[in-house]
Amino acid sequence: MILQRLATSIRKQDWFTVVIETLIVVFGVYLGIQLGNWNAAQNAKAEEARIIERLTIDFQAQEALVLHYIEMAEYMIADLDELATLLEVADPPEDEAHVRRMIVNIFGVSTKTPPPPSFEELVASGGLAQLSDIALREALTKYGQTSSLWIYVENRSVALKQPDSPLVLALNYKPGSLGSGEEADNLVYDWEKLREARSALLLVLINLGQALDRHQKDLAAVRNVMDALEAAQ
Repeated sequence: MILQRLATSIRKQDWFTVVIETLIVVFGVYLGIQLGNWNAAQNAKAEEARIIERLTIDFQAQEALVLHYIEMAEYMIADLDELATLLEVADPPEDEAHVRRMIVNIFGVSTKTPPPPSFEELVASGGLAQLSDIALREALTKYGQTSSLWIYVENRSVALKQPDSPLVLALNYKPGSLGSGEEADNLVYDWEKLREARSALLLVLINLGQALDRHQKDLAAVRNVMDALEAAQ
């Protein structure tokens, strides 16, 4: 309607009306753009709030999971440290069940905790760079960098459990075949061969110590993200 009146005014050379009608059109377009921008900003803000809520839930669960992994790594380290001490003595301990349980921990795996699903989705979609909170972006980036440092520890762990490992040969078990309490009860070991494999056991202890260190660094990174998430809400 306005454009029709504007065209009529131009034909009549009613320039005052032309100016007024033109200003109305321009102002209307401007308001439309501003409204669109406001809606986009509100939608982006709502989406970021949803992302922060998901991240908060996932990283709370991640903290509990990493704490569990730390507890298990400390448990395995304590067992293998005791076993390494026992292997310094020629005579085997009388409590064979306890020894078998400790031996099973040689093959225990202390791997990294997988990143939370919401974090992986955010990275994959490129949404991390779109977060408005700089501190949160930095905390999430640091967490991703910390998590990626697990590769060396995991590769070393696998290398220690090859079929020709002295520890495997002392037990006549294939790597990965141990793990349950029932299998530990049925485990047969050669004490002398285990003593000869003590140096390999110490390497496992070093590897588990490295894994524990990585878990602790993961925990610090997770808690850093949680602090940033709390501040961003």
